[in-house]
Amino acid sequence: MTKRVKYVSLQNILLALLCIVSLAVSGRYVSFAFAYSAPQYTRVLIDLQKDSEFNISEYPDNAQDYSIQFIQIAESVNGELFVYTYQPSQKTTYLVATEINMSLSESVDGTNLYGLTFLNSDGVFCKYKVNDFTVSDEVVRYYNITSIYREWIKGIDDETGNDNIKNAVAFNVGKLFRANTENGKVSYLCEQIETVQIINPFVDFLEYRNGFYLDGLCFDPQWCDSHYIAFSTAKQIDLLVEADVTYIKRYCARTQSLAGYTDYSEFITEYTTLTGDQTGDSFGDGFFAKKYEWKRIQSVEQFIKTEKLTDGTKKNLSGVQWVLRFVETRRSVKEDILSTHSTLYWTEISSVTILRLKFVTNGKVYNLGAISDRVSGDLKPGNTNTDELENFWEWIERITGVPQWVWKLIAAIIPFMILLPILSAIFPVFGSILSFVFGALLKGVVWLFKGLWWLICLPFKGIAALIRKVKDKKDGG
Repeated sequence: MTKRVKYVSLQNILLALLCIVSLAVSGRYVSFAFAYSAPQYTRVLIDLQKDSEFNISEYPDNAQDYSIQFIQIAESVNGELFVYTYQPSQKTTYLVATEINMSLSESVDGTNLYGLTFLNSDGVFCKYKVNDFTVSDEVVRYYNITSIYREWIKGIDDETGNDNIKNAVAFNVGKLFRANTENGKVSYLCEQIETVQIINPFVDFLEYRNGFYLDGLCFDPQWCDSHYIAFSTAKQIDLLVEADVTYIKRYCARTQSLAGYTDYSEFITEYTTLTGDQTGDSFGDGFFAKKYEWKRIQSVEQFIKTEKLTDGTKKNLSGVQWVLRFVETRRSVKEDILSTHSTLYWTEISSVTILRLKFVTNGKVYNLGAISDRVSGDLKPGNTNTDELENFWEWIERITGVPQWVWKLIAAIIPFMILLPILSAIFPVFGSILSFVFGALLKGVVWLFKGLWWLICLPFKGIAALIRKVKDKKDGG
């Protein structure tokens, strides 16, 4: 990844110093970046005052209110979408909105996060452009906006109260805008919609041993990291049916040697929809792996009951109601057999947020956009069984379907097969005895397998006999 350094012209430096001096005299501090305005866009107040119902006195300056409140949207003739906000503390604390949670239909199905670019501001009013977005050519267009985000600020916003960190804070919008084009003119209608507030989100992962692999001359033990977000809501939920979750991931590789280093990929944004009938698992495809399975959507009670959690994890889950197990990633260590070189590979998951919940309460189905902060967990697994391996004989039985004791008997006979020719040559009498014993054991194993095969085939023989009997009866009749 290339690090770029931005150079600032002397003119901009002098302008910034002038702003700082003038604001120091007035007793208020505002970042000079606040004065930036994209020259090709009209000012925010000019746009807002085109609405005859807009009253600037309804939006007072409040240095103690760090929220971002949604006012309006507007489409440009160039197909851009603008967002207008009221930010009460903007004159003293420079805040920038970063994303909106928006669906392009009357329903919140398919809701996504859209990035915002700051354009300009006047006092407590700000104007943004929605990134990577082009207005459709439909006659009627919907903008169903659940929430708006800004970065979390230390000293202003609440801490998580656990080992998580907040990346961004979400503010309720709950507005459905309807843009209608008629005779070349665009009109807007807006209605308030219901949303659901996510409370105490907690992000973590569980680690399961996924067995061993051989990759050429590399020894490759692997683990499965099962990532989840636990939470409560301000609404009663009897049954959680669906959830939309988004998160950021990047691939990591740490070389463990005298000159160790870590490589990171670019950040990738992922979206996933979870349903109550979906299941996840721990892969379990390596040698001696013990496979685990779970529901994607679980109550906290089910989660705690079925997992071996640390005391710290149980404490962090206290008071929350639901768990969404949204993705599994692999963690592995490749060790070169011929050297001391090894590399640890894993996927880092961060900035997790819930976009939508569909649930049942008192027999009524709700499908609502979610107001959910972006949260990242730590790098420590929340369970105690991180190195649990399946017993070798259990693994053989699971892979082959043959009972353990059969394989144990075969394993006991193999040494005799290897030693018998050697012992017979050195000690003929002793070799003859061993040959007799081994022959008897071998016959016993053969008869054992015949018996097993007879048991396996017995149901099929019965079915075949029944079919013949029915056929004979039909032919005779």
